[in-house]
Amino acid sequence: MVRGRLPLVVRRALAEPLLLAAAFGSILLATTAISALLLHAGSATQAGVRRALETAPLAATATVVTSSVTAGDFAAADRAVRAGIAHAHGEVPVRVTVRVESASYALKEDDRGGQPVLTRFAAYEGLDGQADLVSGRWPTEGTAVALSEPAARAMGVSTGDEFTVVGRLDGKSVRVRVAGVFRLRDPDDPRWKGEELLRYGTQTGDFTSRGPLVVPAGAFLGRFATGVSARWLAEPDLRRLSSDRLSSDRLRPFSASVAAVSVDVRSGCPRCTVTETLSGTLLRLDRGALVARSTMLVPVLQLLVLSAYALALTARLLAEHRRMETALLRSRGGGSPRLAATAAGEALLIALPCAPVAPFLAPVLLRLMSAFPWIEATGVAPPRAPDGATFAVAAAVALACAAMLAAPPLLAARRTYVEEQAVLGRADRPGLVQRAGADVALLVLAALAVWRLRAQDAPEVTRLGGELGLDPLVGAGPALALLCGGMAALRLVPAVARVAERATRRRPGFGPAVAARQVSRRPARYSGPALLLTMATAIGVLSLTTAATWRGAQEDRAMHLAGAALRVSALPGDDARTFTVLPGVAAAVPAHRATVVANGADATLIAADAAHLSRVLLLRPDLSELSPATLTSRIAGSAGQPLPVVVTPGLADTTRITAGTAAIPIRVVGVVTAMPGTPEGTPALLADLAALRGQGAQGAGWPVTEWWLAADGNDTTPAATALARRDVVDVATLTAGYRDDPTAAGLQGALLLGFAAALAFAVLGFLVNAAVSARERRGEFAVLGALGVSFRQTLGLLAAEQSFVVGLSLAGGVALAVAVSAAVVPPMVTAGYATGGGLPVLLHVPWLQVAALAVAVLAVLLVIVAGLARSLHRREPAAVLRSGEAS
Repeated sequence: MVRGRLPLVVRRALAEPLLLAAAFGSILLATTAISALLLHAGSATQAGVRRALETAPLAATATVVTSSVTAGDFAAADRAVRAGIAHAHGEVPVRVTVRVESASYALKEDDRGGQPVLTRFAAYEGLDGQADLVSGRWPTEGTAVALSEPAARAMGVSTGDEFTVVGRLDGKSVRVRVAGVFRLRDPDDPRWKGEELLRYGTQTGDFTSRGPLVVPAGAFLGRFATGVSARWLAEPDLRRLSSDRLSSDRLRPFSASVAAVSVDVRSGCPRCTVTETLSGTLLRLDRGALVARSTMLVPVLQLLVLSAYALALTARLLAEHRRMETALLRSRGGGSPRLAATAAGEALLIALPCAPVAPFLAPVLLRLMSAFPWIEATGVAPPRAPDGATFAVAAAVALACAAMLAAPPLLAARRTYVEEQAVLGRADRPGLVQRAGADVALLVLAALAVWRLRAQDAPEVTRLGGELGLDPLVGAGPALALLCGGMAALRLVPAVARVAERATRRRPGFGPAVAARQVSRRPARYSGPALLLTMATAIGVLSLTTAATWRGAQEDRAMHLAGAALRVSALPGDDARTFTVLPGVAAAVPAHRATVVANGADATLIAADAAHLSRVLLLRPDLSELSPATLTSRIAGSAGQPLPVVVTPGLADTTRITAGTAAIPIRVVGVVTAMPGTPEGTPALLADLAALRGQGAQGAGWPVTEWWLAADGNDTTPAATALARRDVVDVATLTAGYRDDPTAAGLQGALLLGFAAALAFAVLGFLVNAAVSARERRGEFAVLGALGVSFRQTLGLLAAEQSFVVGLSLAGGVALAVAVSAAVVPPMVTAGYATGGGLPVLLHVPWLQVAALAVAVLAVLLVIVAGLARSLHRREPAAVLRSGEAS
C-alpha cells in the first residue's frame, strides 16, 4: 500500500535496484574522486608555494636600498625607506636593518709613500645578534670601536689597543680604542653579500682597506657622517604569509605590490636606489603553481572521461532493460514530455544526493591517501573540511551525471512498442559513434592535441590582457588519446571474435566453442565492458608510468646537480686521504670550479683530476655518445697545446675562454647535453686540472675548491654523517628534497587517486554488466542446466566469454597506455618542472608493477565470474523455464 502511493518516479527506481544502485555508486564515486582530486591539487600547490617561499634564499626575497646621506637627512631617509618597504609588503612582517659607512680614513702608522692602508667607520643595526664577541665588549661611545677577528689580526691589534686614523676628506685625526673583537657566526650568510670588508677584514683594490671600525649608530652620525653611504636590507618573514595570499589569484597582485616598492621608497627618498627580487620570485612561483595545477588536471580529465563512459554504459543497460516498458507507456498515451520528465526526475533522484555527500567524503579520502609514506613525507596536510568550490564542483559533476543518465531513456522513448518488438531479435549493431565515424575524428583530434603538447615548451598560454591561463591541451591530450585509442580498439572486437570462433569451431570442448559463438554473434554486447576495462587499465598503467617517470626524473636531476655521490668544499690541508679514510668513500677527486667567459657570456669551468674522474662522475649515458672513461681520457692534455675540454652544446664552436684577465685557448674534444655538477641549462666546460695548470695562466690561481667523492654501493649516509660540519652536496639529500617537494608529490597523489578510482570504476562496471547480462540470459542457462550442463562447464563457458573481454582489454589497455605514455609523459613531466632545464626526461615503464596490476585485476574479475556462475547454476531450471512461459 505504501509503495503504491509513492510517485511514479520513485516506484520505477525501486523496481530496478541493481542498476540504479550501480548508477548511484558510479555518480558518488565520480563526484567524490573528482572533488578530492581538485582539493588535493589546491592544497598541494599551495603547500609547494609555501615551502618554496619559506626555503627561498635571501637573495630571492630581499629588498636592498642604497643612498648617500648626511647626519641631517639620515633620519628622514630612514623613515621614508622603512615606510615604503612596509607599504609594499602589506601584511607580511619585514625586518629592516641599516648599515651606514663613512668615507675612507688612513691608518696613520701604515702610511707608506702616499699609498696608505685605509679603513672606514661603520655602524651595523643588529650586528650583535649576528656575531659573537671573542674578547672585550661592544662599544658604547664614539672613540671606542669593535673589530672583526680577521680585521684585528690583519691590523695587528687586540682589545684595549689604541691607534690614530686620519680622514681622507677633512684631514682630521681621530684617536680610537679597540673595545672588543667579534666573530661573525656565518660569514657566508647572504645578508653579508657585498660586505667583503666585514667578512674578511681586508679588501684589496686600488688601495688596501682593513676594518671596518664598528661604532654605535648614534656616535657614528654625530662624529663620522661625512660622505656617508647607507644600505638598508629588508628581509620579509614569508612564514607569516597568510593562506589567502598563497592562493592562485593572489600571488600576482602581491608581486605587483612588492614590485612597486621602488616607487613607494623614492617618493620619500628621491636619491635612493632600490633593488628587489621578491616580485620575480613570486611570479616564478605563480607560474610554477599554474603548471602544477595543469599537470594535476591530467588524472582529473582522465577520470571524467572514464566516469562518463561508465555511467553511459550503466544508463544504456538501464535503457535496454526498460525499452519494452518505455515503448508500452508510449503506446498507451505517454507523450515525450511526460517520459522526458520521468527520466529526468529519476536521474536527479539518483544524482542529486551525491552533490552534498561527496564534498564531505573527499577530505576523508585524502586523509586515507596521505597515509602513504611518500605523500606523508611532504607535509601536505589534507583539508579538514570542504570549501565552497568543492560543493560547486560536486554539484556540477552530479548534474552532468544526471544528464548522461537521462539521455539514453529519452532517445529510446522515440520508438514504439511494435518497433521495439521488431528489434528484439536483431543482432547488436555498432554504436552510433562508431557508425558515424566519430571515433576516427576524435582520434585525429587527440593526435593534434598530443602533437601540440609535445611541441610547446610550457603548459600555459597567455590570454588577452597578458594574463597566464591553463592550456587545456595539457590535460585533454592524454585523456583524448586514451579515449580515442580505446574506441579505435573496439573496431577489432568483431574481427577478433570471428577469428576466435573459427579457431574453436572444430575443437572439442563445450565452453570455448559456445563462448566464441556467443561473442561472435553479439560483439556489441561485450564492446561496452571491453572499452571500460581497456580505459581503466590504460589509466592505471599511465598513472604508474607517469609516477615512475617523475620519480626517475627527480633522481636524475639530483644526480646531475650533484655530479658525484658527494661534493665537498675544500679546506686548507685537504688531500685525497682526508676523504678516502671516511666510511663508505671509494674515491676522492680534487676539482676547481670557476666562472669564465666563453662566447661573450659567463660559463662554469670545472677542472678535475682526469686520471680518476671517471670513478666519481655521475653522467647519465644518454647525455653523451662517449662513456665517462673515454671523455675523461680525452681531456688529459700536454703543455704548449690548447686546453682540451668537454663542453655543453652551446659552446661547441668555442676556441678561447677568458678567466679573469687571462685568455686560454681551448680545443673541444667532446660534447655533453648537460654538464654534471651544474644546474640544468648552464653553459659549462670540463677540463683536466693538471692540464689547466700547465697552461701557465694564473699558475697557482687554480687551487682545489672542492672534492668529488664516490660512495660504496651509492650509500652516502655514513660519509655524509662524518662530514656533517662541512659544506656538502649529497645526492641522497638532493633526491629526498625533490621527492618530498609538495608540488612533485602532489602529482603522484593525484595519480594515485585517479588510479584507485579507475580500478573501482572498472570493477563496478564489469560487475554490473556481468550481473545484468546473466539476468537476461537466465533462460539460456536454464536450458543448458536442463540438458545436463555441469557447474564446471557453466563456469568454463562464462570464463571463456569473459576472458575474451578481460584478456583483450588488459592487453589493449597496457599497449594503449605504453603508446600514450611514450608520446605525452616525458613532455608533461618536463613541463611540470616549470623550468627551462636542459636535462631530457626519460620514460620509465614499471613493468613489474604493470604485471602486478594486470594479475590483480584478472584475479578480481575471475572471482566475480566464479560467483556469477555459481549463482546461475544454483537456480532450478524448471522454475526458470516456467517463469519464462508465464511471462
